[in-house]
Amino acid sequence: MKEIYKSSLYCYPPDRILNWGLADNEELFKKNCKKYPNNVSLKHYKENPIEYKFNNYGFRTPDDFNDTDEGNIFLGCSHTLGTGHHLENTWAYKVNKEVGGKFWNLSQGGTGIQTDYRLLLGWKDDLTIKNIFHFTKPHSRFEFFYDNSILSLNWRGSYSKEKYQQEFYINVLSDIHYSNYNQLVYINAIKGIAQDINCNYYYLTDRIFEEYDEDKDDSVQARELQHYTVAKQKFIYDNFLANIK
Repeated sequence: MKEIYKSSLYCYPPDRILNWGLADNEELFKKNCKKYPNNVSLKHYKENPIEYKFNNYGFRTPDDFNDTDEGNIFLGCSHTLGTGHHLENTWAYKVNKEVGGKFWNLSQGGTGIQTDYRLLLGWKDDLTIKNIFHFTKPHSRFEFFYDNSILSLNWRGSYSKEKYQQEFYINVLSDIHYSNYNQLVYINAIKGIAQDINCNYYYLTDRIFEEYDEDKDDSVQARELQHYTVAKQKFIYDNFLANIK
């Protein structure tokens, strides 16, 4: 059963390099280029295409997983995965470069804190972990085990079409109070793992952007024009750096 704890939810291909990925797809890029022909960011990506490189277990990180080197775990959703960004512009890559050690990015696009916990639980005994860096939003995103596989449930509507199940998801699971409670449960669980394996745990949420001036952000956008800008990625990096002991 432990092997399923370690699996990438979307089964990214191991040892592969892709030009596009999930929300950052070629069709959307062409559509945006036609709609916004003068967009500076889109012109930037035309000249500097993105490559999504996956390691030996299908995670977007240049370092293969092994049980000998010491490294840092990164947990989160697509903002940590770096959807729409060159890897070197992501907060996780920048933090790892600063603290040193192998870069083990377990983040998964379109997922929530249950996935973060599962992957850490799955990999904690196979990697020598120095630090855990974790960035989240209070997503109404869940995952379940079914028939030896993992099913994702999130706010975009990937749930059963039965009306009562839709209502339960919208009115109960998506309620902000329950979402916050769910976050607390898994944060405490992750803290427990960090204590057990004697490593540092650093956690931030999107609340850091309450102090962020959007009007002054003229940096490069994500390629699909939806995820955080390069400047916002750096802002997360700066905030983690300020908290490192």
